[in-house]
Amino acid sequence: MIEKMERVFLCGLAKDSEEIISRLMKAGCVQLSDPAAMSGYEEIKDQVELRAADVYEKEQTLSRLGQCVKSLAPYGKKKGLLDKRREVGFGEVLRQEAPKDALEICRKVEELQKETGACKSRISQEEFLQASLAPWRELDLPLEVTGTESSRVLLAAVPVTVTVEELERQQQEQQLGAYYSVVSEDKDQRYIVAVAHKDNAAALGELLRQAGATSIAFDGLSGTASENIAASKERVKAEEASIQALKDQLSACGERLPEVQLAWDSTQVSIDCGKAEQNLLQTQETFVTQGWVPQRQKGKVEKALSGYTCYFQFQEAGPDEDPPVLLKNNKFVEPFEAVTEMYALPAPHSLDPNPFMAPFFFVFFGMMLSDAGYGLVLAILGLWGAKNLDMGPGGKKLLKMLGYCGISTVFWGALYGSWFGDTIPKVTEVFFGNRVQVPMLLDPLTNPMPILIMAFVVGYIHILVGLGLKAYLMIRRGHSIDALFDVGFWYFVLVGLVIFAGGQMVIGSAVMASIGKWLAIAGAVGLVLTQGRDKKNPIMKLANGVLSLYDITGYFSDLLSYSRIMALGLATGVIAQVVNTMGTLPGANIIGVVVFVAVFLLGHVLNLAINALGSYVHTSRLQYVEFFGKFFEGGGQPFRPLKAATKYVSVIDQEE
Repeated sequence: MIEKMERVFLCGLAKDSEEIISRLMKAGCVQLSDPAAMSGYEEIKDQVELRAADVYEKEQTLSRLGQCVKSLAPYGKKKGLLDKRREVGFGEVLRQEAPKDALEICRKVEELQKETGACKSRISQEEFLQASLAPWRELDLPLEVTGTESSRVLLAAVPVTVTVEELERQQQEQQLGAYYSVVSEDKDQRYIVAVAHKDNAAALGELLRQAGATSIAFDGLSGTASENIAASKERVKAEEASIQALKDQLSACGERLPEVQLAWDSTQVSIDCGKAEQNLLQTQETFVTQGWVPQRQKGKVEKALSGYTCYFQFQEAGPDEDPPVLLKNNKFVEPFEAVTEMYALPAPHSLDPNPFMAPFFFVFFGMMLSDAGYGLVLAILGLWGAKNLDMGPGGKKLLKMLGYCGISTVFWGALYGSWFGDTIPKVTEVFFGNRVQVPMLLDPLTNPMPILIMAFVVGYIHILVGLGLKAYLMIRRGHSIDALFDVGFWYFVLVGLVIFAGGQMVIGSAVMASIGKWLAIAGAVGLVLTQGRDKKNPIMKLANGVLSLYDITGYFSDLLSYSRIMALGLATGVIAQVVNTMGTLPGANIIGVVVFVAVFLLGHVLNLAINALGSYVHTSRLQYVEFFGKFFEGGGQPFRPLKAATKYVSVIDQEE
């Protein structure tokens, strides 16, 4: 059902505003809204002003804390699959000192990261130096030596396409008297050292430049290239040791990660409070605001405000107002809200489809997955995960829904005699020589027609329920005649056709067939006479009425969509049998046992994953298209009460 919402108007003393906001946050049942939209705002807008909350500094703090959490995450305690968030009191989350203490940790972490970054930068420089010196490793000439009193030494990188013989020929033609020596080469360049008289050094440099050579110089370095490489590697080792020492300090800070996480949550809650204060209209002494509260939770608001000098009033939502939507259902239906929420929340003045949709989703999913073994696995994992995993409200709903659908799958799989496909008959036949047949009431592989008929029957009921909900909404809004014309006559047609077909082809009753025929005819005549009632022209009235009968093809199309129930059930069973056949191919021996176990686990896990996903998607599609399309009115905005929305800790004394 959709919770009935009421507006709450609140007026209090400005000095109590922050405490009142905190109390409402702890109550967790009020969604504050823009007070500028309240009745009478135009009369008082000149005497009041919107509360301005400066949260910029807190947002900057939140950013620093978030980065600190990210930096310390590798060094903190690893969270296990079953670990839940740390529980703290609401007062601890609101403690102002928490962010201040954590910022000292942030400062230290930032300094350590800055030093680590500097070390890594120096390592990069050293590695670049080593790469630059590597081609000259075999040169035994000190790098600071650039010549003698009468000679010059040139280092150059020459393209490999230019041979030393070519360079020698050119320098001889110019009579430079130079000496060349190749130090090393790679796939692109040849590294050479050239010696010439100082008077010919410039000419030699020009010759090399024209050959595409690049002059190399190592300013500031002394000693040979190999000596400099060795010294650089030692410096890298020293920097790496420094980085390790810094990591050890970060690791020590990692023990205080829970403090930083609590500070992050505390800062986020403080920001939320500040933003909530922006919904206050205030004078120097007073403030006023408004919001939405579920009708059944008004007592929480009264309790939260009981200790303050303030005035508050509740008022039912008017027909032109669109309050936020909060769904409230029993323990079976509630998990299926996840399906509707993925589609759209219902409009606030419509109806909650979940109590009607949940039983169909439950049945359809089980018929599609249709293997008791898979259902057992899904039920255990889903219900266990919903109870033990920290997945948040949405995740818990989804897991619990899958667990319930697993129970449905066990039921239908048992009817079909499918327990991980035909595992029991296959294993007993291959490994024990005595085939044990699992009892079954229906065999979808050899006789799928009963399954197809059941799919059409539940689909037919599904469509009629959707039409019935449409009629209910119309009657509730005072359009009873329209409900008769637009839904009632279609009921005559659809029910009449089924009665006619049953009497004619199944039971063989002429009376029953006649009743069905005339019921369908009456419905068709009613549609022809009423579906063009909004037209003024009599001819157009009749034409629209006749054309409305074409919608019968849409209903038949919708009904055919339910054949996917049988198709997916067959797919699950066939793939499971193929997996079992492949697993038992090696026969009854040691290798056969190993192969069977491996193929069984891998094949059935994949089959379960693929077909469970397919069952979820196609069952959802039947709800969204064939069911919701008949009556559903979306567009509702979710109810988002002011509450401590924490990420790393769980508030144990916040009222739910």
